[in-house]
Amino acid sequence: MKIRQGYDVIVTGGGTAGAIAGIAAARTGARTLLVEQYGSLGGVLTLGMSLKGVNDGDGYKALGGIGEELINGARRIDGATAVSHHPRHGSIMGQDPEAMKLTLMEMVSESGLQLLLHTFLVDALVDGQTIQAIRVANKSGLEIIPAKCFVDCTGDADLAARAGGTFTYGREGDAQVQPVSAIFRVGGIDLEKTWAYLEQHPEDCETPVGYTGNEYSVAAFHAKPGVGMAGFRSLIRKARAAGDYHIPRDDMGFNPLPGRREVTINITRVHNIDGTNPDDLTRAEVETQLQMLEATRFLRKYLPGFEDCYVVSSPFQVGIRETRHIQGSYVLTAEDVRAGRDFDDQVARGAYPLDIHDVNKEVPKAGNVEGGGTDLSKINRSYGIPARCLIPLGVANLTIGGRSLSASHLAAGSARGQPVCMATGHAAGTIAALSALRGCSPAQLSIRDVQSVLRSQNAVIERPNNQEEA
Repeated sequence: MKIRQGYDVIVTGGGTAGAIAGIAAARTGARTLLVEQYGSLGGVLTLGMSLKGVNDGDGYKALGGIGEELINGARRIDGATAVSHHPRHGSIMGQDPEAMKLTLMEMVSESGLQLLLHTFLVDALVDGQTIQAIRVANKSGLEIIPAKCFVDCTGDADLAARAGGTFTYGREGDAQVQPVSAIFRVGGIDLEKTWAYLEQHPEDCETPVGYTGNEYSVAAFHAKPGVGMAGFRSLIRKARAAGDYHIPRDDMGFNPLPGRREVTINITRVHNIDGTNPDDLTRAEVETQLQMLEATRFLRKYLPGFEDCYVVSSPFQVGIRETRHIQGSYVLTAEDVRAGRDFDDQVARGAYPLDIHDVNKEVPKAGNVEGGGTDLSKINRSYGIPARCLIPLGVANLTIGGRSLSASHLAAGSARGQPVCMATGHAAGTIAALSALRGCSPAQLSIRDVQSVLRSQNAVIERPNNQEEA
């Protein structure tokens, strides 16, 4: 078995949080390796979903640092729009997934971060509560890679679980998790025709309960770059009644980019999937890919402007919203999120909506049973994320970035958002680098020192005094 030379920091998982964490650790001065199972970086960021929560609902910046650099880099090649206010999401920004993916790789190359792609985490080699090395699998077989400190950005807390860390799974009390989806992109559309249809059919762009005025209108959304809509419920009901639609979801979201004839589609849904179980994952992949095919037929037959649409890209894997939550010495709560709470040891901010899909819905057993929707709560004031939420109990030299941080089921509905994952990835990578370079555990670091380094890297820790866009 091959044993690689040791590193200061190893980051497992090169998705939205992990790639940022690796860059952060390398820039902080640590010799860092990023281990990623696929051949590109960015994870679900590369699916093309609009970014929600770059700013909070009041217009104050919530994401800075390396995540902001990535967005600005993509903008230079027309791969990201300005940030627009959104009455339901707080803020929204359109993005080109290919531009983001390639810009991220360029940033990695310039940072000095070392990559090991097409490599899968197998196990952790632990002495007491300290990870000595990880065991990985790739084309060469099994390898062992030692390091001083590790960052778990697998999304499922795989490294934390294998190292003996404490975690929970899903919702408190019954371990239920949010359903999974496959986000895909279609081209060949005439969006002006779609907008015109929505203007004439307000039942398909119904305003959510509690929203008034003209801000939540087709005209308002049409005028803002990169702002899509969710709706089309009457068309879905019509298709379901005709036997043309069986997906357990009663609305559809689309995300456009200015000047493009492509949009990102959010319509698929599969319930009762354990994202840590390979058999469940296999079923989810099969079902969502078949749903993509059915959804494309639905779009072509029922949705004006989509008559000649075709699939441009399908996801690298099914999107998992929730599995394990590590247990830190603090658990972020829904009350923290809703109140925009600050903490003495905060190292990141979040403003992604409190986004909970229909956990309690049963999978429809008949074609005429409708699926569920989504509950969204706007975050008007961004909230702080304590360092304690990124350091798992039971493992001395590990930090967490991304959706498996220490948070309740409801709070994780916001903290799993892509801009928040960028921010927590940045913090987790920086903490791990300082820990390795100073020869102490992440929990022993001076939080003031951590915050000082993050500020020097332009991370947003405190809510700004003035409104500004990313």
